[in-house]
Formats: sequence, C-alpha cells, structure tokens
Amino acid sequence: MTSVFQCPICQQPLKPYLTTRDLHCGQHHKFAYNEAGYWVFAKSKKEKGTSLSRAQMRSRMFLLASGMLTPIVTQIKPLVTAHFSKDHTYQWLDYECGDGFYLGAIVDSLKDSGLTLQPHGFSEAENALFVAAKNLSDISLCQSSTKRLPYADEAFDLLTLIDKPLKGKEFLRVLKQDGIALMVVVGPRHLWQIREQLYPNLVAKEFSLDLPASLTVLASEAIQWQADVSGEQALTLLDMTPYAWRANDKQRQAIAHQAISGLEFDYRLVIAKKVSA
Repeated sequence: MTSVFQCPICQQPLKPYLTTRDLHCGQHHKFAYNEAGYWVFAKSKKEKGTSLSRAQMRSRMFLLASGMLTPIVTQIKPLVTAHFSKDHTYQWLDYECGDGFYLGAIVDSLKDSGLTLQPHGFSEAENALFVAAKNLSDISLCQSSTKRLPYADEAFDLLTLIDKPLKGKEFLRVLKQDGIALMVVVGPRHLWQIREQLYPNLVAKEFSLDLPASLTVLASEAIQWQADVSGEQALTLLDMTPYAWRANDKQRQAIAHQAISGLEFDYRLVIAKKVSA
C-alpha cells in the first residue's frame, strides 16, 4: 500500500515505522497517521467559498444520503468497467475526495464488477476528511495540499475528479502514462432555477472543457435529470457550489423558504487518457 507514497518535501519514497502507521523518508521527514484514520501531510486550509461549516457538512451528507445525486454514480460504473480488466490490480485516486461520499459510493457500486481497485483519497479540508475517515474503511486517506501531493510520479491507473475544477500539474504527475482520468463537471443548465435567483440575466452557455494537451478525451456523455427539492435542500445544493459565497443573506433566505419543482441537474461525464504531449 505504501508504495504509492512519496515525501512531498524531498520526493523520496515513504515507508511506515515498524510499530506505527506513521510514515517517514530517508531524509527523516515524518508524517503522522492520526487517530481519526488518515495521514496528515498538510494542515487544513480555509479560504472563502471553499470550506463548509459543520452544519453545512451535515446538511450535505443528509442530502447525498437521500439518493438525489445517485445518477452520477450509476453512470460512472459502466465506464470504469469498460476501461479496466479483471486480471490486474489497479491503483485509484479520488482527487480531492472531500467527505468521501462519491469515493465510497463508487467502491460499493463496483463490488460485483470483478475489478480489483485499490482506492485512495485526499482532501485539504480537515472537517470533510474526518467524515470520510469515519464512514470509509480499508481506504487510504490523506490530508494534503494540492500543490504537492504525497504520491509518487505516475502512481495511479485511475483518477476520478467529481464536481471539482482541474487545477495545477499534480493531477497529471501522479497519473500513469495511458492512465484514465474520469471527470464529472457541471453543464450549462446545472441548478438553473437556483442560479436564476442569483443572476437575473442568466444565459446558458455552450459546454466547453479546457483540458491539458496530454489528456485525450475518449468519451463524453451527459448526466441530466430533474428533482423536486425543498428550500432547505436547494440551499444545501447552493452551498456545494463555488458561487455560494455570492449569495447575500436576503437571497439565501428566499431560496431556503421556497421549494423548487423540477430542479435541473446537468453534468458531463468525461473519460480521458494520459498520452505523450
């Protein structure tokens, strides 16, 4: 398991101590495995619009547990099984896994697939990772900055990035040559009725995805559905987006007190392969 780990300071291999799960390298850099159930490579960092409060985390978990976003997981499974064989063991990293909901849901969905995937996840948000460690077992979790991940070059056969922006170079560094990147990104109509309340002159733009030259798209498909949501659920969905901080108190109260019939969910599921640039 520890073969995928690399010291984020000096880039030497990491290995565990004989009596603990703490990791260390040849340059004596040490990284603790805490009692919550994950390795700590970087302190939690809070930035405006990027970190949910504990109350918001609870609301998010209730909403996810309701099955409202299950269509995402449902469409991921056949794409994963189509690109990996049953006679190998693959290393898989859920990039910025947050509270681990999608990581755990995909693991569960693939149990009857015959595939052998070794799951890993990391997050910079301590409160989210605490939830992930509490709910997931036998999954390697790390608290780490995206600026330098504690993983070796080309350590992973599969990277999943779900409802997160693709930023920086670490994503490509840790993905193997010919490795698969599976990304779920929002489409033009996503949460349209909520966004209309924030942007009066909202106009749907054509979907586009700017990927690095070393990622070649193999397939892309839409994941679209509608659901009736309460005002509280709508507010929780808003808080899960990067533009939540733009909503003022008056707008948030209006959203929280009005149910929405047929709220639009719009995602694009993109499969890409890492090739020589």
